[in-house]
Amino acid sequence: MRRKGKTHVAAWKLIPLLAVVLIPATLSRPMFAQGAAAGIHNPDQPPPKLTTRQPDPDANVPSAKDLASIHIQSSLVETPVTVISPSGEFVQNLSESDFLVFDNGVPQQITRFGLAMNPVAVVILIQNNQDVAPMLDQVHSLGSLFSGLLVGKKGEAAVICFDDAVQVAQKFTNDPNVLAQTLQHVKVDGGKARLNDALARALMMLAHRPVDERRVVIVFSEGMDRGSETSRAEIIHAATDAEITIYGLQFSRLQALLHNQQDPQWMTPQEQNMALPGPAGMPQTPTSVQTYNDPMNIQALPLLSHARDTARGMIPIRNLLETYARDTGGRTYTHWSASDLQKQLTHIALEVNSQYMVAYVPSTLGEAGFHQIKVRVQEPKLRVRTRLGYFDLLNFPGRPTHQ
Repeated sequence: MRRKGKTHVAAWKLIPLLAVVLIPATLSRPMFAQGAAAGIHNPDQPPPKLTTRQPDPDANVPSAKDLASIHIQSSLVETPVTVISPSGEFVQNLSESDFLVFDNGVPQQITRFGLAMNPVAVVILIQNNQDVAPMLDQVHSLGSLFSGLLVGKKGEAAVICFDDAVQVAQKFTNDPNVLAQTLQHVKVDGGKARLNDALARALMMLAHRPVDERRVVIVFSEGMDRGSETSRAEIIHAATDAEITIYGLQFSRLQALLHNQQDPQWMTPQEQNMALPGPAGMPQTPTSVQTYNDPMNIQALPLLSHARDTARGMIPIRNLLETYARDTGGRTYTHWSASDLQKQLTHIALEVNSQYMVAYVPSTLGEAGFHQIKVRVQEPKLRVRTRLGYFDLLNFPGRPTHQ
């Protein structure tokens, strides 16, 4: 087939255009009569003030059986495919003949192909415990970016916060004002970070969305789990079987520690008259004791501990966000500033709306266990990213069977 030259979309070129065209169009959209039933805010009423401890019957942690039941009930395997040029731009003018699809190493015939045009259903996950408190201000102002660049006119977004508990802060809505208010009112609470349980809740919410929607989870988190009942394997199984893509925007723990350093506190007269410990193996002089107990030195201990943990071992432990993004075809970003975060979220939105949807009926149906998906393009200089694969529901041990 003869085609015109390939067109690439540069993120920095599209950001001003999309911001001008999409955000005003979204903000000017009329309200619909469904109102609260559709999660749409009534402009005659003040926006709800959200706290992280409202009773939330919808935030129960899904069981392993619930997660195991999540899948697309079809023999058709569909996967979003991102194609990137050597300069980092998204490639959007390829044809079906440019793609090669492999299932467990076996070439497959593409049965459905095209640019991803269906509406997006996105769940926004936000870690809101004490560890990342200084980072949450970066999230508060992102409502317009989500509404204008990712959700658009036909998509919907929901918000989940997680710390010691998992809370559905906002059910699915297409109202940009409601989404902006929800993000603006995310508050700090708790000490744990139940990332896996929050992801399990998000996957269950997306599993009940219309089948023609594209399903995405965007996570703001350190990427570590503390206190979840749900395992990593259960998240990967459910996300890959339901064709859900996970993106991570990783909070920097080191940056949070730097923000959390308090001003040194002057000693009270009582403390000055108390016997303070001195450094071991050294003469206990007033100078050495004062230096040893300097508040600035004590406050540096968490930073030194973090640096030690980061440097320990030649092979670092993989961040959970990196694992989930890799296995589902997404990507994880680490940021140090609000402007970086906005650029990265914009890049994710552009990627989601620049993807191809490729579908096939596997000739390898019946092979037990995990099926690896590989997608290639004819032009070798282009990079391709897609989800890692899926589990054969009929033959994977312990998985339910469905007609």
